[in-house]
Amino acid sequence: QSTCTSTWRAPAELSRAYARTRAAAQAAFGDDRVYVERYLTGARHVEVQVLCDAHGNGVHLGTRDCSVQRRHQKLVEEAPAPALSAGTLEAIAECALRGALDVGFTGAGTVEFLVDADEGFHFLEINCRIQVEHPVTEMITGIDLVHEQLHIAAGVPLRWRQEDIRPQGVAIECRVNVEDPDRDFAPTPGRLDRFVPPGGPFTRVDTHGHAGYLVGPYYDSLLAKVVVWAPDRELALNRLERALDEFDIAGPGIRTTIPFVRRVLDDAGFRKGRYSTGLVDQLLDAPADAHHRRIR
Repeated sequence: QSTCTSTWRAPAELSRAYARTRAAAQAAFGDDRVYVERYLTGARHVEVQVLCDAHGNGVHLGTRDCSVQRRHQKLVEEAPAPALSAGTLEAIAECALRGALDVGFTGAGTVEFLVDADEGFHFLEINCRIQVEHPVTEMITGIDLVHEQLHIAAGVPLRWRQEDIRPQGVAIECRVNVEDPDRDFAPTPGRLDRFVPPGGPFTRVDTHGHAGYLVGPYYDSLLAKVVVWAPDRELALNRLERALDEFDIAGPGIRTTIPFVRRVLDDAGFRKGRYSTGLVDQLLDAPADAHHRRIR
């Protein structure tokens, strides 16, 4: 019932952690009920896009990996989730769809999991809405998720069957936030003197930014999403690097997450698809060379 948490790694610590968490929950929320779940180290955040109508029909649109996060907010997302066996990917997707249908979910939603080193997957939550990273699923399936969400809300039966869903290639998205990675991702509001997004084939930029736009301090610092598609992951990564090199954003005091995303893309583990939700902290703890620290 509460968001108070406590972690332990030895049986002897359990009773103290349990009592401490109950006391904190009671003090903060007036409710001392808690639940116990497995603590996963080196886990990946993998989610499944589902579409379910009000007539009992549903499909999944494959997986997304959203493990590159800072403060539990995603920075880089890709579809499908890399470096997992085909059997695991299918099992996660089928489990997500079955769970959504069993609880009577209706709409465009995301079922989220943590995946451990042995490819065991553990339910995390269901997000009953379109998510920031939905374009990567659109780019590998060719399905407009907002369009489908509106049709479902209007009571129209789902026009897709599972056998119609045939993902192709790899799509990767990075979020361009107006933040300074060197100051713990602190927001850097201000005026945009230059704003020239990248172009080219299979490159999509969702943004409200433009030259002269004033980035305010009161709302989310997300300025743009850069999404690319390619036949395979290596080509997609190269295309995203090219797009970020082309993105020209400048203004007094303005900093963005683009230099940090470049560090992510250069990480050997990330290039191999072998990374976890701890990647951002690992990169922050490691020294960055002059190329990676340059500010655009």
